[in-house]
Amino acid sequence: MVVGAAPTTPAERDTMNGPARPIAVGLVRADISGHRVHEHTTRIAQRAAQLGYVLVHIVHPPAHEADPVGYTAGIAAGLEAAALIVWDLETVGHTPSRVCDLMDLETVVPPATWAKAAPALRGPDHAVPAPPLTVVAAQRIMQRHRECRAPLCPRKAAAYTVLVQEGKIVPSALSPRERARARGLRYPVRGNYSFPEGVDVGTLLAVLDALAKDPALDGNRNAARPDTVPR
Repeated sequence: MVVGAAPTTPAERDTMNGPARPIAVGLVRADISGHRVHEHTTRIAQRAAQLGYVLVHIVHPPAHEADPVGYTAGIAAGLEAAALIVWDLETVGHTPSRVCDLMDLETVVPPATWAKAAPALRGPDHAVPAPPLTVVAAQRIMQRHRECRAPLCPRKAAAYTVLVQEGKIVPSALSPRERARARGLRYPVRGNYSFPEGVDVGTLLAVLDALAKDPALDGNRNAARPDTVPR
């Protein structure tokens, strides 16, 4: 299940030779990806490798899970992940702040980093616009919300995604972590999480592995596991 030989504790990661590689978790939703589940799983693994993450698990939430984003964010937080990697913003309901309250969010389409941030902006003015969102409407939103940060404003996040997909905006090729590394700056460690008594990372990974093998969980059936995905 685990991609690469990931250390099992923060202390072990800190004592590795050379810079520690941050941990990431992926999320693929069958209700969003449809018949492209395998493709999206593969591309998420490739995105993790490109950004230098150790991808420890790709979560395929059960079909009956009412809140797949919260379900996955809880797993990622428990694993002390620095980032959650998804196909696009639709996977998180066009609300990156749900993830960015805890960790960075990485999208494959567009290839962008939504950095960990403060609490989201709320209210009808910042809500996700009704589809379809045209280029003209997206540009108007970007102008009206120029003071907003996209990870905090679902409306601006949706507009940004449309403009990137239409080639009107070219996102940075480097993530905030990579830009910090290029400038010789220390990138901050994300969060301070703890497990219940008697539970550690190894236990959680074993539970995830057992869930992935359970044929009763339709959301996991026939889904590619990250250790079988080409890097």
